[in-house]
Amino acid sequence: SPFANSGLVVAVEPEDLPGDDPCRGLEFQSRVEVAAWQAGGGTQCAPAQRARDFVAGKVSRALPATSYHPGATSVPLETVLPESIARRLRRALQDFERQRPGYLAEDALLLATESRTSSPVRIPRDPASLAHPDVPGLYPCGEGAGYAGGIVSAAIDGNKVARAVAAFMGR
Repeated sequence: SPFANSGLVVAVEPEDLPGDDPCRGLEFQSRVEVAAWQAGGGTQCAPAQRARDFVAGKVSRALPATSYHPGATSVPLETVLPESIARRLRRALQDFERQRPGYLAEDALLLATESRTSSPVRIPRDPASLAHPDVPGLYPCGEGAGYAGGIVSAAIDGNKVARAVAAFMGR
């Protein structure tokens, strides 16, 4: 294939999710997915923008070829992404370009959106003990509990929590 694909992950912070409903992460995810679906014309066509146009705040007049088979349609991604996410993504792309000139090549294309890398719900845990604040002996851990976003970060979190459990058990 002539394409090189990668994903860019942007953190969704608790302050991005107003209120205290435990399912607000799911609602946030749903809003982003619906916005992407609508921007893609109500089909599986992905909203897309040249990376350099996204950084510059310009609409992409034409899109380069993509390996995404349903296709892509030119959409300003800030109309799909929440402002906080668009801001973080724009800043990251600018940093990448500073560190690796050419990152924002003419044919670098952003497609929206892969809306989940970890659980949209985070089970509470005490920052010091790593235990749930209200359920003795429960140690939320890893991707499913909302503390990791992939294999490596889940392993690191699991190691950290295992040590906390061992300390709790006096071992």
